Amino acid sequence: MKKLVIISLGYNTAHTIYEQLCNILYSSVDIKYYYSSSPPPTNLEVDLILYSSEYAFERINFRPANVPYIIARRSINYHEIGKLFKLPKYSDVLLVNDSKDSAEETILLLQALGIDHINYYPYYPGIDNYPKLKIAITPGETEHVPGFVNHIIDIKTRLVDITSIIEILTHFDILDKFANILSAKYIQDIIKLIKTGNKLLKDSSKMKERFKTVINNVHDGLIAINKENKISVFNPIAEKIFAQKATKLIGQDSENFLDDTFFQTVNNPRKEGILKLPSHELLISEIPLYAKNSDNGKLFVLKDVSEIHRLEESVRRRLYQEQNIARYDFSHIVGKSPALQKVLSLAQKMAKSDSTVFIQGESGTGKELLAQSIHNASNRSSGPFVAINFAALSETLLESELFGYVEGSFTGAKKGGSSGLFEAAHKGTLFLDEIGDAPLPFQVKLLRVLQERQIRRVGSIKVIPIDVHVIVATNHNLKEHIKAGLMREDLYYRLNVLPIKMPALRERKEDILPLAYSFYKKYKPLSLDAKLYFSNIKTCLQNYSWPGNIRELQNVVEYLANICPNEPPQSSDLPEDIKSEIFKTPNDIIDLKEEIFAEIKRCNTLRQPVGRRSLAHKFSVSENKIREVLNVLHEENRIQIGFGKYSLKVI
Repeated sequence: MKKLVIISLGYNTAHTIYEQLCNILYSSVDIKYYYSSSPPPTNLEVDLILYSSEYAFERINFRPANVPYIIARRSINYHEIGKLFKLPKYSDVLLVNDSKDSAEETILLLQALGIDHINYYPYYPGIDNYPKLKIAITPGETEHVPGFVNHIIDIKTRLVDITSIIEILTHFDILDKFANILSAKYIQDIIKLIKTGNKLLKDSSKMKERFKTVINNVHDGLIAINKENKISVFNPIAEKIFAQKATKLIGQDSENFLDDTFFQTVNNPRKEGILKLPSHELLISEIPLYAKNSDNGKLFVLKDVSEIHRLEESVRRRLYQEQNIARYDFSHIVGKSPALQKVLSLAQKMAKSDSTVFIQGESGTGKELLAQSIHNASNRSSGPFVAINFAALSETLLESELFGYVEGSFTGAKKGGSSGLFEAAHKGTLFLDEIGDAPLPFQVKLLRVLQERQIRRVGSIKVIPIDVHVIVATNHNLKEHIKAGLMREDLYYRLNVLPIKMPALRERKEDILPLAYSFYKKYKPLSLDAKLYFSNIKTCLQNYSWPGNIRELQNVVEYLANICPNEPPQSSDLPEDIKSEIFKTPNDIIDLKEEIFAEIKRCNTLRQPVGRRSLAHKFSVSENKIREVLNVLHEENRIQIGFGKYSLKVI
């Protein structure tokens, strides 16, 4: 999941912006916030930084290399500005904020909104000269209001402007996904503007101009009817829909223009319905202008049904494309071992070719990660990456899933038919995982598709050409499958063009700790240093055989991060599978006592320090086991146990 970090000077601003963005982005972006007294950690991984202001950007020294950032444009929280109209004209007030720039910017925003009947005087921490006034206005910074103020008007923290929100959504490439939600919230805000519009218009001609700008630039038709049943709002989209000019309709009785059919469309509990016109099909929603009392006025929102279909299709297309995207490249593959580097060097060369790549490796070694990296390094990186796991598909569904089908080709077939995964991968990469599990009857059809580069949907006679780069993977010995009659020999040699083998984790032990550190940072990004966290068990991790490979290591790190969240784990905290292999039973360590005695003797001779910890590290056993053996040697009067790094001595 993409990560967004909010940086602000104060907690109130950071928390308010966090809640605003969470309300819009919810589960699609991981959002965190920091402020001056709780700064972000230096090792924080983030995809985008949002600074709450230019002042916050300058004051807080957090500039991760190669991380894009946005300095938020923020607008007044207009839900609260009604409080300001209760102040008498020419009232003198302090405008209190956390910095000079923020205070002056807030004053300019209020004046731009037309709230210019007040005399504002900026106040902020550290200011030298200011009038001691009795009234203070502040956008959520009440802690900075001086003690001599009698009346505080809190208009709440300024919110991130819609233009900055669109900039964030565009950066994460999710604008289409949230278009409807953003539009709905936008309409809600417009409704609130309309509800308070009459009062605002009386107090400020500037606010009137801004109010008109908002109404006229909404992408939906808006018709407002006041309590006298006269049309008070008729925006340009409504003009286009009905081919009528607002100048002729504003102030006219609504019944002279809107007939019974229009009102009957929303005469239901949901207050919405479809109205068919000669040139348009509209979704109409009725909303009361004042709370739930429609007697004081109504707002009708008109949405073009064809536009709704277009947006839905755009969202579906984007979601479909996201499912066929390779999210990893070679930079995501952790490790510097010679075995891994040899594989990566070979894979990068293979990425330049369209020949079939054949990846072999045990389960959990990262075969799909390598396949995605090859795709993203190829000239097809802008195309789809479609993965198929033969072990997860039943034989009866395999052909229709991969090749698609036409309408009526079998019971349950969708109307209009469906394209298959081969077609979905056109101009991109097709990853055939667990190819050794493909059933024999299907292998014949697969061989023909790979030879001819064309498919035929189930139930169709039409041949469809495909242009795909094929990458296959298996954890089986396919030559043994051929001998057992489970794999066609001709298919094997068709696939085995560019063979590459992912090494098992036990063959690249130098990468075990870097991988563990990487997984730990994923599960506990703000916790202990990774090297310190694994300091007590790193020998155990390196000496374990890891039959489940990287996937097993990831599970072990997640297990430890949950049972030892705030302190480095000991060897006794490891899962039983690891302990049973690393810490042998007494019957298996008959010679351990003599080995330990010999090591103590060697260290004494060479005048080298020796203790429980160094012995535990050398023999890959727990310190408790070392203590037991030392006590036995002491009882046998073969060693002395003292204190310090030279505490163990042979008698």
